[in-house]
Parts: sequence; structure tokens; C-alpha cells
Amino acid sequence: MSYLTEEAVLWAVTELSSTTSPFLGITFLACKERGLPVGHSFPVQLHTWTQNHLCRHHRLDPSSEFFFQPFRSPKRWVASNYASTGLQAVNTQRYRSVFLHVRGRSEWGFTHDYVNQIKSKFQTGGYRNVPLAAIAIWTAKDQQWQEDTTTNDLIAEFLQKYKITPKEKRELFSTHGAVDPVPTLVQTKQPDWKAVAHLVKPPPDAVEPEGTLTAIRTKRVGPADEFRIDLGDRLTVVGGDNGLGKSFLLEVAWWAATGGWANRTAMPFAVQDAGEALIEYELRTATGVRKCRSLFNPLTQSWISQSEYPHVPALYVYANVDGGFSVSDDYRERVGEAPTINFTAQHVWDGKRDQTEGLIRDWVRWQISGGTGFSLLKEVLRCLSPSDLGLLAPGEPRRLAGEPRPIPVISHPYGEVPIPYAAAGVRRILMIAYTVVWSWRQHLWAAKRLGLEPVRRVVLVVDEIEAHLHPFWQRTILPAILRVGQLLDDDIETQTIVSTHSPLVMASLETEFRPSSDMLLHLKLQDGTVVVESQEFAMYGDVSSWLTSPMVGLRYPRSKEAEQAIERAVEIQLSREPATQEVEDVSEELLRVLPPDDLFWYRWTYFAEQAGVKL
Repeated sequence: MSYLTEEAVLWAVTELSSTTSPFLGITFLACKERGLPVGHSFPVQLHTWTQNHLCRHHRLDPSSEFFFQPFRSPKRWVASNYASTGLQAVNTQRYRSVFLHVRGRSEWGFTHDYVNQIKSKFQTGGYRNVPLAAIAIWTAKDQQWQEDTTTNDLIAEFLQKYKITPKEKRELFSTHGAVDPVPTLVQTKQPDWKAVAHLVKPPPDAVEPEGTLTAIRTKRVGPADEFRIDLGDRLTVVGGDNGLGKSFLLEVAWWAATGGWANRTAMPFAVQDAGEALIEYELRTATGVRKCRSLFNPLTQSWISQSEYPHVPALYVYANVDGGFSVSDDYRERVGEAPTINFTAQHVWDGKRDQTEGLIRDWVRWQISGGTGFSLLKEVLRCLSPSDLGLLAPGEPRRLAGEPRPIPVISHPYGEVPIPYAAAGVRRILMIAYTVVWSWRQHLWAAKRLGLEPVRRVVLVVDEIEAHLHPFWQRTILPAILRVGQLLDDDIETQTIVSTHSPLVMASLETEFRPSSDMLLHLKLQDGTVVVESQEFAMYGDVSSWLTSPMVGLRYPRSKEAEQAIERAVEIQLSREPATQEVEDVSEELLRVLPPDDLFWYRWTYFAEQAGVKL
């Protein structure tokens, strides 16, 4: 018996990497092999199917936690959780029209029109039909073959194994290179697929592994004597009253990951604490968890350098509540640019010398050129648009009195509005969309200059995500933010850290929250000390129930006066012999502060009548 040659597999990788969508190379084949039905659905864990497919065909380096990915993507190796994260997001978002599937349920099936839907999606994404010879070689590399095996034999085996229909073959595959693509197809010696994969590109954990920021601990700095928080791989939501340290925790997370402060450097409040102040953080990599510690130096009034600690490669964007932004990208440093840039709101609009042209100039320039920058900006705006105003669609730029530059315009259902005159909430979302797109374009430029692949991790930090937004928008903004990374690239993994006071933002997570990768943190004052608690996610449904949930903490979802009146009423109800006059006084106060249909009346009316007071 013989094996496919390294030469044949390397040829297949080259062909697939220039043409083929990861969806077609992984998800589609996994579904076809397992017989996903057409026109109806049945219970199945799709990510389990794709995970099994990856383990069987893409585990080229047994010592690595990563899968080798030969398809068209900037990322040649994908993490072990790719099936349940990046690929799952592709399946449920970009290719959702291919499937019969209801979010939150485990039933899956192909739509009747799935072939045309797939072809439309991968053509829009710039992919081409899958070369049959290349995909047949790739999926057959782990099998033994006869000495006289030909490429056509491999293709026939592939078509049968994956139950490829004539229409699928015609519409989704290509016969390019089907006849003798390489001089030698088989050999007697079993190839070392790990070595072959490393020839293309070593996995991330073959050298210093990339890391994920997973935990932070502070001591003698910030509003609490000590903080300890765990961060979600995908999402961390921080809630709590004003002044308890939500923004502080976001700042420390930013510093731990990037090595720089977005705003002011965190400083010990008390001089006597300075010598004991420290910040610790944990990075999880493929080789384990590593703790990193930085001490505060009172003499230099600074934190000890992080240069000896592992880096967390990613593109970072921080949206401050005051309208400022910070962007960190070490690729920029390698090409001689500032690795971290702090922008005021004015910088975002009008530019910062030698660093950015600003939203107004870039928007108009991208729009006139009609390139990918403007297309991406429109997609991000579409994703972040509110449900009440409709799509934030760009209009034609125009000149304004006293303004020599053409000014971008946003189209609303009621007309077009130059962006300087847009509502505060709209302006903040425009700034977030622009900064994310600008940062990604800058990163791609730097990666191209360096001859490196773009990073596959984006970290978004947003302080008070609901700032300036109407309740309609608050219900949709966080799920939209979670989808932005996928608009940049299919393989992007996004870690999002936000603070919020809004029960509507919390309610928006009821169909989005993933316990395996998301965290809820709540800051509260307990016996004069600020403490942080990790909260288990629960579905409260009604927003008023979120107001009284541990993440917000109101006792009653009413006005302060109504809360005080109810508390007094409850106190009287618990007394053994309530005085009639007290019941009358409380009833009058309840009539003043509660509406006639308030649910508390059912409880109070019966009690008052028992006490001899008729309402």
C-alpha cells in the first residue's frame, strides 16, 4: 500500500488557499458526510460535526493545540475551539441563509435553495469554486492507496464519501487540475504531515504562544484595597454603581494587554500604600496559564515595565465614555509608527497630526474612491444601526457654510443629516464604526509592509456602552458590537469588555450569552468596602426585573418616592397591630406616588380594608 506524497498535499494546500472558503472546506463537507437533511431539520450539534471533521483532517501537528487550515484565510492555524467560535459564527451569520436553523435551538437542516445560497455567499466573499483535485487530495491524505492510484480515483472516492450531488459538483466545484497535478501522486513511505504543515507555517504554539487575558488582580490601587476579576474569552460585562471602579477595571485590563494606559496612569491613592501597590494579570496560552506581576515604583511614580512578560497579540480599540478612543497595534510599532494612539473626540472627527486624517476626511475619501474601506464602513454601520431610526446609511457628502471640506451625510427616513448635526448617540456610534474600520485598515497596511499575516484577534473595550443611546438602541447595541469582528474577517476572534448601567443592555444578552466564554461582573459597596462579584447569567425577561436583579440592584423598579412609600407600607404590614391613622397616611402617600394599576395595590388594598381603611 502507498500514501499520498508531500508534493501532492502541498499543491493541494496552494490551490485551496487561493480559492476555497473555510465554510465549504469544513462545515459543508462535515454536513454532507453526516447526511444533513434538505428541506427539514433534525437535532444535531453542528459544532461537534465540524470539530470531528477538523480532528480527522486538520490535526497535522499532534503536539499543537491548533488545527492546520488550508483554505483561503489570513490565518493558517486555527485554535482548538474554532468549531464552536469562529466557524460557528460563520455558520450562523454569514451563511445563515444556507440552513434551516433557529438561534438557540439545536435543529439544523439545509434549505431547499442551499446550493445557490452557498454560491452567492462565497462569490460575494471573493471565493471561487472548490478545485476537486485539491480537496480530494487533502481529505485523502491520511488513507492508504494502491500504487496505481490516480487523481481521478481520489475524486471519485471524494464524491462518493461526501455524497456530492450533480448540482453541487456543477455549481460549487471545479475540475481544474484534475489530471496529473503533480509528477508523483503516491509513495511507499508515510509522510510526516507535521513537517509538511510547518513548511507552510509553524503553529502559534511552536514558538512563544499567543495568549488571552483571563484574569486581573489589583492591590492598594483603585477604589478597593484589592480586586480580583476573571475575564470571559468572548465577553465580559461589568456593572455597578457610579464611582465603584468599572472604568478603573477596564483601564487596568487595557494596560495589562497593551502595556500602555488609555487615559491617566493608575496611581495608589495613599502615599503609604505606594510601596505595596501591584497589578497582577493572567494569560492563558496553549502551554498553560502564566501569571505576570508589576509593582509600583514610588521613586519614579510608575509601574515596572512589562517587557519581560508574554505579549497578547491583537488589535485593540478602546471607546471612552467621554468620546475619546485609544488604539493599540504592535504591527504599527514594527513599521516605525506609534504602537498606541490616544485620540480625543476632536481627533476622531478632524484628525491628529501625523497619525490620522480623521473621520470627516477619511469618510469622504473612502466614499469617493469606492474601495473596500467604504464598503466595510457601510457594513459596520449597518450592523450597529438602531431599530427605531433604521439603517445608518451614508448619503452624498456636501459643503456647509463656513466649512471648506465636504462633510459626510447620514440618511434617515425623514431626510439627510450632515454628521456634525446628528444626534449624540448617532455621533458616538459613527465614531466607534470609523475607529474600528480605520484601525483594521491601518493594521492590514502594516501587516503587508512587514510581510506578516494580520492578527486574528480583536479586543474591543467600551466604557458605558449605552451612553447617549435611546432604549431602542440599548436593546441591540451589545449584540451588534459582538458581531463587528466577523465583518472585518471570518476568522477574527473578538474579546469584548464593556461596562454598563443599563438593564436594557443586560436584557439584550438573554439570547446571546454563552456561559462557557462570557462573564458578568458586579461591583457593589459592602460594609464600606468595594467588592466585585461574578454573577451567573439568568433570564429575567421583563426589563423591570433586570432593574431589581443583582446586576443593577434596585429594590423596586419605581421612583424613589414610590420605593420609600412601599417600604413604609411593608413595615406597617409586618407590625402586629397597625394603627388606623398610619394605614390611612400610607394609603394617601401610595395614592400620590403609585399609578392605579400598580401591582402593589393588590397586596395593599386587602390589608388596608382589614385595618378598617377603605380605598
